[in-house]
Amino acid sequence: MLGATAISSLLLTTTAVVAQVPTNNPPPGLPANTGTQSAGSANGNTAAPSENITVRAARQLLREKNSPSGVTELGSAQIAQTGVQGSTATLLRAAPSVYVYQQGIGNNEPVISIRGARGLEVAQTLDGVPMQDLLNGGGGSYLQNLLGGHFNLDQISGVSLYPGVAYPDKSTFGTIGGTIAYSSLRPSNESKVDVFGSVGSFKTFNEGFEVDTGRLDKVFGGLLGTGDDAPKMMLKYSNLQTAGYIDYTPARYNNMEFAFDKPYGDGLSLFQATAIYNTGSGLITPEPVPLPYLAQNGEFSNYSPDQQFVRQNNDYFTLILKNDTYINDYITAGLTAFYLYSDSYTENYGNPTIFAPSGEPGSATVGGASPFNQTVAGFGEQSGYQPGGPYYDPQSYFYGANPQTAGCPASTVAQFAAAGQTNPCGFNSEYSRVHDDTYGFQPRVTITPPNIFGIANTIKIGGLVAKETSDASPGANTGPSYLGIYSEIPHTPANQVNGFDGGTQRTIYQGYAQDKIDLFQNTLHLTPGVTLEGTDSSADGDKILNGTPSASLLATAYCQAGNDCLNGQYKAHKWDREWLPFMNVAYDLDKILPAARGVSLYASYATSALFAPTTDFGPNAAGSGPPGASIVHMYEGGIKYNRQNLSLSFDYFYQHIERDFGFFQYQSGPLQGTEIYSNLGQRESKGIEASAIYQVSHDWQLFGNVSHTLAKYLKTSLASVTVQEDQFGLALRGAPESGVPDWLSTFGVDYDHRSTLTHGDEFNVRFEGQYTGKQATTYDVTGLTNIGSIAGVPPFGTYGYYNATAGQTVYNPNGGIQPFAVFNLDLNYKLPMHGHAGPLHTIDFDLNGLNIFNTRYFQYFYNQISPSSCGTFTTGPFKGQQISNYGCTRAFNDALPGEPAAITFTVRASF
Repeated sequence: MLGATAISSLLLTTTAVVAQVPTNNPPPGLPANTGTQSAGSANGNTAAPSENITVRAARQLLREKNSPSGVTELGSAQIAQTGVQGSTATLLRAAPSVYVYQQGIGNNEPVISIRGARGLEVAQTLDGVPMQDLLNGGGGSYLQNLLGGHFNLDQISGVSLYPGVAYPDKSTFGTIGGTIAYSSLRPSNESKVDVFGSVGSFKTFNEGFEVDTGRLDKVFGGLLGTGDDAPKMMLKYSNLQTAGYIDYTPARYNNMEFAFDKPYGDGLSLFQATAIYNTGSGLITPEPVPLPYLAQNGEFSNYSPDQQFVRQNNDYFTLILKNDTYINDYITAGLTAFYLYSDSYTENYGNPTIFAPSGEPGSATVGGASPFNQTVAGFGEQSGYQPGGPYYDPQSYFYGANPQTAGCPASTVAQFAAAGQTNPCGFNSEYSRVHDDTYGFQPRVTITPPNIFGIANTIKIGGLVAKETSDASPGANTGPSYLGIYSEIPHTPANQVNGFDGGTQRTIYQGYAQDKIDLFQNTLHLTPGVTLEGTDSSADGDKILNGTPSASLLATAYCQAGNDCLNGQYKAHKWDREWLPFMNVAYDLDKILPAARGVSLYASYATSALFAPTTDFGPNAAGSGPPGASIVHMYEGGIKYNRQNLSLSFDYFYQHIERDFGFFQYQSGPLQGTEIYSNLGQRESKGIEASAIYQVSHDWQLFGNVSHTLAKYLKTSLASVTVQEDQFGLALRGAPESGVPDWLSTFGVDYDHRSTLTHGDEFNVRFEGQYTGKQATTYDVTGLTNIGSIAGVPPFGTYGYYNATAGQTVYNPNGGIQPFAVFNLDLNYKLPMHGHAGPLHTIDFDLNGLNIFNTRYFQYFYNQISPSSCGTFTTGPFKGQQISNYGCTRAFNDALPGEPAAITFTVRASF
């Protein structure tokens, strides 16, 4: 008789190389392949359904597997290599065409690009549930949810990366860059209690426990099920704290997961419940530090918190209820329901003395480079909140008398007064909060009818209905916000700057259908599919710049005196709908060319859509409503070889993105605060990807991949021109995308041997190198340079052109980050106790080294102009006009260094 585990073993015989690479997640009730189980292994299960049902179920699973594509599978070996100091994002660096960096340890402001697509343009799922922000993509609006996340590295068992466009049943919602499909950590079949702890570089400590009930055959006398139908549960908690490798960036993360699995129907169906509660808090540096400051104070130096800081405290909760039912040999049906929420609290602070008028040096200026501070004062916009400024609202706040100056340094007050400018006090500290709720459900059915004339069909139909709401208003992109002078701001109406009572919401509707058609003795595979996506999105607020002023506001003495009163009620609403076709063709050469057994050729064409972020739903000076969806057209072709001890793959891809989003905001001048939203841009990426896994012997494995990407803009337009999307500017036709390496490679060797020192022990060594090729970088233009005509902007030589282009970020033909390589090493030894240590079953020792040769490199680099309060022109053709906030300071280089050599030692005891 074959039980569920035996089915898994049967399936594994169809995969040639499995040593460190897991197969796709199995359907209901069947255990996931850990990547190390041999084809003939079994765990001793005795309860099993009839052989006929089981064997036919196994055949169905083989039919349900999608045809070849550019997917990459990462499992336990890559997770171990990533280590405690990594994240779910840095794990992806092991895949072709993926570049990842982050500024700290743990899940700390990760930045991702896949084939040139940015992290905000890529969908992420956990057990098939969309985990990216449905309103804005990624983790949410700018500078939100930077620490922690809905799930952590130690809460997953693996990930499948689908670059470009995934199969419709894997694609999920809102992506023009691919789908990252994570699988959650599930309960073990065996009961155990694990206690673990780590100590590492940069004062990094991690401790926690994991409790697995194993199969609960005897609970209530087996009432809940026995054997393959027995339920099992897991509870896991960990606490990670670190000082960070960059000065003044401490962080702390708490991660807890509860998982419940209940197979039924002889183990062929499965109900799962997953609850995850995570927190992340600490100090971050939202912008790279000026190079002159690093040269003076050290490569990993940072401004001290008494000068400036960004503090964030985040909470995340995830609940997933998932059921998949094996109805008969031909039909399985499933339904997933989910709920997520996140709270992100952010405090930005800059000491008033770091600011100075007209580009003069402040207390933290080094070599002419001042810190880029994320407050109103940091952007030099405080005059806009004074009477006569666009943000001034006599009903909501009154900074005209600047009541905060009582705590303002006298020297700062005098310096700004002498320049005839508004001093920064009261605008140098900001506190904001954003709360998001997401809920939805996903029905699905898989139909595998009997073969007709030797033709097999595997039909998958499903959908997604979900809604996310947020208290982030358009324009402000936050919920309630407060301004002040001190680092701790009282949350009182007197300090509240937006009189907030609005928010954003998006309801999504998605349906898909695909049919894998197997022809000619299962050698030709055609998979046509289509996805229909629709969204109902809206944004509103009552104190929005360029909204409709209320009657009570217009009745105030300030407005009655003829002053501009520009803040008021605003609401935007938009329906979107897109049809997204998909086609994959694959051919196995086994039958027509026996010598090419194991070789498959494949090609795919697909489109996918990314709907405009709701942060782009504010009043649009371009005269149109919110932008429509951005669309990607993907063409991909490749060859795969999977036979015995060798797995090879090679593919070429071309991706064309049209209706690319653009954004611009006037930060000074008569149009200060006015925003333009568009989707007029176009860009493309094309390249090659190759990977290999060679199982040299039972103990030794060689692995590697390489990819080459050319990503460039096809049209001059407004755009976010960095992968991190923190630099708004102009995408210039023909210019490469910055932050996208031209070459990427991961390569290494894995050695795994059992019974090295004692019977049943396991010793593993995994050594890998990661090569990153050259990246393009950017710089800020002054506004006095002709960079070409821009739609909606007056011609060069006018004040309008100057004001629109000053500070705009563009491609720097003289810049770039040079190639670099880092090497990592993971040593693991698992020692069984054989009953000699009481309840202790095994003890596991792990030594993880990152960047072991201490390569020094920059992850992110650009040339910029730091904004300031700049006054007005005193001479020239623009005499009397306001100087741009980017028009009175010098340009300098900013850099974010990569993590130096780091070691983490972990001990895990299993009882």
